[in-house]
Amino acid sequence: MAGFKREPQYTFPMKRGVILLMKKWLGLAAALLLLTSVLSGCTGSKEGKAAEGNKEGAEPRGSITSTIYDRGSVPNGMGTIEDNMWSKWINEHGPVDVKWTAVPRWESQAKLNVLFASGSAPDLIFEFGTSNRNALFDQKQIMPIDDLIENTSVEYKALLEKYPQLRKAGTKTDGKLYEVGRINEVFPLTSFFIREDWLEKLNMEVPATEEEMIAVAKAFTEMDPDGNGIKDTYGIGGLQFGDTAGLFRYMYNANWVITDKNGEIYIGPNHMKEATEFKRKLYEAGVVDKDFLADKDGAKSKQDFLNGKIGMYAAMTADYTSFASKELDTLLQNDPGAKLKVIALPSTSVGQHTMVWNNPVQMTAVINSRAKDPESVMKFIDFMSRTEVGHVFKNGFEGTHYKKNETGCPVISDQEKYKNEVSWAGDYGMLYSRLEEGKCGYTETLFNEDVPSQKEGLRMFREARDVYMNPELLVGEGVTHSEHMPQLPKELQVKFSNVTAAINDIYTRSIISGSKYTVEQADEDARKQWDSGGGKEIEAWYKEWWSTEKDNLLVWDDFYEIYEQQQAEFKN
Repeated sequence: MAGFKREPQYTFPMKRGVILLMKKWLGLAAALLLLTSVLSGCTGSKEGKAAEGNKEGAEPRGSITSTIYDRGSVPNGMGTIEDNMWSKWINEHGPVDVKWTAVPRWESQAKLNVLFASGSAPDLIFEFGTSNRNALFDQKQIMPIDDLIENTSVEYKALLEKYPQLRKAGTKTDGKLYEVGRINEVFPLTSFFIREDWLEKLNMEVPATEEEMIAVAKAFTEMDPDGNGIKDTYGIGGLQFGDTAGLFRYMYNANWVITDKNGEIYIGPNHMKEATEFKRKLYEAGVVDKDFLADKDGAKSKQDFLNGKIGMYAAMTADYTSFASKELDTLLQNDPGAKLKVIALPSTSVGQHTMVWNNPVQMTAVINSRAKDPESVMKFIDFMSRTEVGHVFKNGFEGTHYKKNETGCPVISDQEKYKNEVSWAGDYGMLYSRLEEGKCGYTETLFNEDVPSQKEGLRMFREARDVYMNPELLVGEGVTHSEHMPQLPKELQVKFSNVTAAINDIYTRSIISGSKYTVEQADEDARKQWDSGGGKEIEAWYKEWWSTEKDNLLVWDDFYEIYEQQQAEFKN
């Protein structure tokens, strides 16, 4: 198992002389009792012994503090995210005692600011947000860890040697390593679905251009594709909010920082005029809900899709097995004849792009510069990086939550128990590099094909991978995955947030205003807003960053290389 060094497991040989002494000193009954105790201590599940070696030896146990995301998902009766069966398991089997501090998942920046300002920030900070980690670096709140890893680490040090990209991604502008993370599988992060059964009914083809997409959307809206005799379907769901809103950004690569195939960088409202023109055409064609602006979180659009009333829809599919067991299963229950097809992004007036990919080199944690016992923190990082430990937070315990199939991979055996006890524990596995498990760590092996929605989900996952993992097309997410983008200085960050919000409002207004406010006028106003709102300063900063850091940055070509390596390993 790559990156995993098992601690020695000690045995206790009972030689004849020792037994005679025990008989003499304790009597036969006491000797048998002791022997039984020793033997029973060597039993238990594989997961229960995942870190047993850490508890052996004469070293005193350290004590640390750590953050943990609070998503409000811990079921009733299971405790809190800070105190539950998993926090107890970690303290029982890990090398140090850990006290957890809950951080609201979607308000982590505000919570971390309060913790650091009050001097009560934990030793170890788990944080997905790149901008939040970057801010802590700028404020000198986190410590460099090169020497700590070299002198203390075993597991994570081995992972760095196997995956040097982790060191590259975790190194800051001063050339020192500050962040630890994990290796993920590369696959499409979002999928664009079309109702293939509707296409077949209306004798239409998958749209490959903007014009074809509008034509198909009109047919889905006007030609009663669900056959209920009522005009209650939409060609496409959501223009500005929810998952489908990102579709148009990816189609046009309409991002604030982009590069072309020659490596030239562009900063500003790139391709946003063209994306807005297309959204306006869809709106004026009547193929979207006219009240789309009221659907602020995309919840109504998603519900319409799940009810079988939307013909084209983009969805986050970072966890395809979860999508299959939830959204897809719901759709098939509401509309048993529904059949989804994953399709490529249509070509546009600015070219064809492909969908965003999952980040394979994901940095997830930093160490507080005021940590009193960094060595214990690193021991804990090593423990949480172990494949066997991460496996527990993903699957639970064998025989309790899952069984192994004929290939030796885990399959959930009790869905209700898994949902209640395991499904919410994933954030304990933020250092879990799943592919270190071998084939059983790959997404393809996680589907239960005995369940119809899971079998269909596997088909669509393979379809998405074949469609979107295309090195010939630029990924419509800009320079690189958002988690590898830099943090603007605080003053420029404020200006950037304000100016981009104002420009988004300008373009949105032009979608619904008809002749009163055209897209051309909106684009002119947007560029004026950009210039007056600090755009030139922002542009200069990004160009300077690009000129000095582009060779140190992981970009889409690097991710595709990792993808090919992963696929080769999976097939061998």
